[in-house]
Amino acid sequence: MKTVIEMAREAGWDDHHAEFDTRIERFASLVRADEREACAKVAEKLTWADNKGVASAIRARGQA
Repeated sequence: MKTVIEMAREAGWDDHHAEFDTRIERFASLVRADEREACAKVAEKLTWADNKGVASAIRARGQA
């Protein structure tokens, strides 16, 4: 699996400063959190028995 920095450089972002790496990592963290929340909201709308448990598990991934 590629790191966020590797993917950013592959996408053409070529700055090699520590501040760049920190900002990209923070940006990626925000994107992941937003995507987890979107997935959790979808899970909450499911009609099967453990939908709330699945939503909680998705949200908990950000705590690890």
